[in-house]
Amino acid sequence: AAERAGYDAFMDSTCASCHTIDGTPADGRRGPSLTHFAARRWLGAGAAPNDRGHLAGWVVNAQALKPGNPMPPIEIEADRLSDLVTYLESLE
Repeated sequence: AAERAGYDAFMDSTCASCHTIDGTPADGRRGPSLTHFAARRWLGAGAAPNDRGHLAGWVVNAQALKPGNPMPPIEIEADRLSDLVTYLESLE
């Protein structure tokens, strides 16, 4: 249920307009493809480990982890953020 809710959060937010995930309607070209996101060891080209806590922090305010990167801060409720992180962690 959390993974599906996270998929919905991704598609309903600005995420899908910048990022691509193969097999979904997300076809943004501004940010990197997230198709195999869970296989990545690092966020932001080495800025932080790809773990649940850092990933949530990255989504909410990537500038805090890697100043100057092109990802804007995302306003999202805590429960939707948790679901979004669960979905991104499922993308192997």
